[in-house]
Amino acid sequence: MSAQRQSMVRVALFGVIAAGFAFAFGGTRPGSAEQHPPSDPGVPVAAAQPPKGAAKGAKEERQPDRAAVEKALTAFAAAFKKGDGKAVAAMWTAEGEYVGDDGMTFRGRPALEKAYTEFFAKNPDNALEVEVDSMRFPSKDTAVVEGHFKLHQGKKKELTVSKCSFLYAREDGKWLIAIAREWPGDGLSLRDLEWLVGTWEVKRDDTTVTTKYEWTANKSFIRCTFTIARDGESHTGMQMIAKDPSTGALRQWTFEDSGGLGSADITRDGKKWVYTARGATSDGRVFTATNMMTQVDADSFLFHSVERWADDEQLPDLPPIKVNRVKAKP
Repeated sequence: MSAQRQSMVRVALFGVIAAGFAFAFGGTRPGSAEQHPPSDPGVPVAAAQPPKGAAKGAKEERQPDRAAVEKALTAFAAAFKKGDGKAVAAMWTAEGEYVGDDGMTFRGRPALEKAYTEFFAKNPDNALEVEVDSMRFPSKDTAVVEGHFKLHQGKKKELTVSKCSFLYAREDGKWLIAIAREWPGDGLSLRDLEWLVGTWEVKRDDTTVTTKYEWTANKSFIRCTFTIARDGESHTGMQMIAKDPSTGALRQWTFEDSGGLGSADITRDGKKWVYTARGATSDGRVFTATNMMTQVDADSFLFHSVERWADDEQLPDLPPIKVNRVKAKP
């Protein structure tokens, strides 16, 4: 392959990797969580996961209580998945309350049952879990759980993630929800891109692009490794996606193993994610592009790239390309 051809391939490949897929198919490189409806009494929890960050001694000291609270969370999730408003409301104390991210509050089991029943009727086919970040016991019979709601809603199982907290109270030996609260998002959150976590692949003609997204420790970054196979050659690299603490904006940095570098500002327009990308290949060629990905469902999204330039040469827009999740073998 000629040096010029190799350079153009690198521009095409490296420039394309916006959401992990890219301009590999055209000659150059490749917004806040949905709000729940007013009648939605939240996204309380599925399977509880072990709390993070708690001291080992504290865990061991209240381990039976921790296990009991986790069991209560799991039972709540099961009732939620079944769409049983009465069973979900029974997980609260008699005067328990839920405060939504819009400030709407439901107090008492009758109000909770009505709200959940209406929500399930309008929104069937839900799957839900809570990711527990911390659990503490301020008194003998109370527990505070903080974490994130993760709602997979509808047949497409679209993911919505939001911050949450619970106050559990023990009554007659049973842990019940006294207060559940969902917190409004502070602009775009890295959690809004959690649906990307996993492995994705797209094939077209003689090119195959494979990406793997995963959380780093403490979920401060999403790391992506990618491989682009074309004309019998493989091009590899990695990306880091983070929320800039100085501006609150989402950004992505790309590092190609051959020496290319790139970055992108990430914004959201409804279900469409927009990556305004700029970078350079190892031989100094500069590329820019506006890359868009629109989630179709839990296992696919459309990648589309426009306004593509390699140095002073304008390149044609790319038509939408469907990218599919690689499902784990049973």
